[in-house]
Amino acid sequence: MTTIADQIIPAARAPRGFREMRAWPLLTIDDLALVRQDLGTTLPGVPGASLEDVPESVVLVASELATNALLHGGGPVTVRLFERAGEYLLDVVDRAPDSAPQIAAARPVGGGGFGLRLASRLADAIGWYPTPNGKHVWARFTVRSRTPSRAPSLTA
Repeated sequence: MTTIADQIIPAARAPRGFREMRAWPLLTIDDLALVRQDLGTTLPGVPGASLEDVPESVVLVASELATNALLHGGGPVTVRLFERAGEYLLDVVDRAPDSAPQIAAARPVGGGGFGLRLASRLADAIGWYPTPNGKHVWARFTVRSRTPSRAPSLTA
């Protein structure tokens, strides 16, 4: 059985073929309010969506990854949103290429360390890669709807 302590964020480049929709520069935690608001208006609603679906999960994961970048990766931080047919990609860039993102082992309540756990659970894929000037942490989401599709009638 795999425990949270056994999980790591894989070192991998982000998938290709996405088109950039928006980008937000962040200097402080206070800047996250604008990112959350803009994401909420940029992402289309998904009928029947829950917190585990788009767009709510994208907003939550963007906030968690950006908070980690600001607290542990140095500023400024850039959050970028990309899209391609049926998918979104978040890319959060900080200034700490030598600092791999780590899922924290069990911590006491209120001790933090749940952002990457949450991102791993809500995203379809997550990864990171260093560049000479920074580190990219990305998360990919597939758009799903819980609204049943209308199947054609099979009656003759």
